[in-house]
Amino acid sequence: MKNIIRLNEEISKNVNTRKFVTTKIEYFCQNEEDIKTITDNITRILTKNLGDVNLAKITYESYPSEKKVEVEITEHI
Repeated sequence: MKNIIRLNEEISKNVNTRKFVTTKIEYFCQNEEDIKTITDNITRILTKNLGDVNLAKITYESYPSEKKVEVEITEHI
């Protein structure tokens, strides 16, 4: 993540503008319990950080047959 922020700072040097950082993560799970744990963790994060102005959006898609969860996180920086 440090590289992304450093690049972002270099690109937006001398410019005062709103920025969003979007991170996409693919989790390849060992079993269905891992998939449930990831979705439970997302729910917990959203509930706990509901008022966080930096957190713009978390979306996820679960693929049980592939034992995979795709998560996309968008944050204001």
